[in-house]
Amino acid sequence: MRIGIDCVRIDPSYVGGLNTFTLGLLGGFATLSTTARFHLYVSEANQHVFEKFRNVKRFETRVIPERLVSTNRRICRVALLSSSSAFYKRISDHVFEGVRKSMESDADILYFPAPVLQFFNARKPTVLSMHDIQHVHHPEFFDWSRRLSRRITYGLSAQHATYFQASSDFIKRDLLEHFPSISPHQIEVIREGVCLSDFSAPISDSSSPTAYDLPSRYLLLPAQLWPHKNHVTVLRALKQIEKQRGLRIPLIMTGARFSTSSRIFDFIAKQQMNYVRYLGKVPFQDLRELYQRASLLVSASLHESSSLPVLEAAASGIPIVASRIPPNEELARTLQLNLFDPLSVDDLARVILSIWQDEQTASAQIEHNRERIIDYSWQSAAERFMQLFEKIINSPDCCGN
Repeated sequence: MRIGIDCVRIDPSYVGGLNTFTLGLLGGFATLSTTARFHLYVSEANQHVFEKFRNVKRFETRVIPERLVSTNRRICRVALLSSSSAFYKRISDHVFEGVRKSMESDADILYFPAPVLQFFNARKPTVLSMHDIQHVHHPEFFDWSRRLSRRITYGLSAQHATYFQASSDFIKRDLLEHFPSISPHQIEVIREGVCLSDFSAPISDSSSPTAYDLPSRYLLLPAQLWPHKNHVTVLRALKQIEKQRGLRIPLIMTGARFSTSSRIFDFIAKQQMNYVRYLGKVPFQDLRELYQRASLLVSASLHESSSLPVLEAAASGIPIVASRIPPNEELARTLQLNLFDPLSVDDLARVILSIWQDEQTASAQIEHNRERIIDYSWQSAAERFMQLFEKIINSPDCCGN
């Protein structure tokens, strides 16, 4: 079995969920004992991100010229202005015809870890990870051009992908509710993973994050500065704790600046919260050590397909405060999480204060999660993907069977 994987749209400058998901899953594939071959399609701009897979047995890398990638993207962006799904499909299928033919000549199945297809006329079975449809639930978080782009590209992808991977039962229900063209048998729920060796390996006292002059105890909030990450609710809760209890709980934030940055920093300045620090994008080695040194993770997101920070915190051995959204409630069936209403400052303040002051409960949760996080390894996720690929290949209507 040959699997073509579209990695062209991985942005090497982005530090976030899609990159973590793609690289983690590829790492899981690399650990498997299988005769399958993996053909990675990358761009000249991002090929260095996948360098570690060049010498992995059964992996081959195909580099798409950057000129072709950038030209095709510009053409497709212009085509979106027509607001016509049919026109956009014709243009995308035309400009990516060479890429499609190349991928199909190398593969029995095409897998797309990014949430939409690049072309919509594949002759081989396609598997798509449509991670979430946040724009349906929170259109206010997107400008008009992003709403237009998502409406057209997600709609076409829902119509033309053969199978879908969902990271939670919630996402499966969501896709079925909003895309009538998708049938339940087309969606496989495969949980996201975490690299256990990276986040559970012991760190030394002289490691690099000491350069950040960290407090002895702190909350960690690793999230891009997007509106749905809900940073201001966390800040309001900490300010409420300060006012009502006289307790200033340090908060360390990491992640790139995006559309809600000014609101976050304005709030910090206005409320004089000098116990909140923003480190921006940090190297991966520093991030894993920030996790392990933290006293508590807080994940306040309003909408997710799953939660990689929750899994990373469980592997790192720190207790977890997370928003009560469906994917986190699913994780809480296995892991011990401290859930709160993401729209309630009072509820979040109560939960943070409770676990911050209760070391016995925190230690019990850490021990429980260390034992159960093995269920969420990337190897386990990769094994589930392989089962899906094999089911597709062996189906009577696949590839002319």
